[in-house]
Amino acid sequence: MDDSYKQIIEDFLQSIYTVSSRRTSLKLAKEILFEAIDSLQDNFLLFKKMEIKQEAVFGGGFQVNFSGDIATLQTEDVARALESLIRIVYDDISTDSGLYFVTEIKNHLGKESIHRITDLGINLDQIQSEQHFAFTRKKRKKEKMESGEQQNPLGYTWGSVNKWNYNDKSKQVELYDKEGKVLDKIDLQQAIQRYVENLSGIKETSPLELSNLLEAHEKAYSFLKLIYHENIDFDTAKNMLNLNEDEITKIIKELIELKLLHYVSEDEIEITESGKEFISE
Repeated sequence: MDDSYKQIIEDFLQSIYTVSSRRTSLKLAKEILFEAIDSLQDNFLLFKKMEIKQEAVFGGGFQVNFSGDIATLQTEDVARALESLIRIVYDDISTDSGLYFVTEIKNHLGKESIHRITDLGINLDQIQSEQHFAFTRKKRKKEKMESGEQQNPLGYTWGSVNKWNYNDKSKQVELYDKEGKVLDKIDLQQAIQRYVENLSGIKETSPLELSNLLEAHEKAYSFLKLIYHENIDFDTAKNMLNLNEDEITKIIKELIELKLLHYVSEDEIEITESGKEFISE
């Protein structure tokens, strides 16, 4: 990435800050931005090279400095870093951000800057669609809570369970209703682990436990290796391992519970530092 993008990065950060401050306050918007950048430093080199000094904050803006040569940064990595930043900031102020957070950022940036941001690989329209969906979803949840409607993500209760069996082959407990239909399948080892963690108040997984768990799920381990070492996206990894949607959903859920993957946004997941360390051993 060439140095000409330095200005567009500064403009992008300034726009996020300005629009955030309209919904909160200058001080809170600044704290949210600084905390978001700090939380992303382990994931993106851009934020390790970035410095925003608190004493440089003045009026309605701030000054951004970069340590080192940002020309060495990959354009795609910078785009993902800035997309992650806008998602985290939005999430932090989502109560007050409303539907038009990204729209206001676009207006603040102007057409020329938006073209350069698009060239960088940032899809503001996609982020806006995600945020509209998230806003609508939260609004519906709030309306249901206020109306007294009970929400049950499982779709069944313990009273619905007529019997259960342990499937030694899949290592899962299968729950059945009175008609003999399968209500759900639960990983026994994870259920026991959660039980012990809830009672002990300590949630941790040792490297040995991680190895045992992932060795028992070879495809999960292979999936993690592919997205790390080969730097390929989830869909490509899914196809290479010949996984269907149910299998990939189960694997991603498992890796998130093991803290080897984590959500960057509502529909974007990436490998964690723990995941990188584990897979590199």
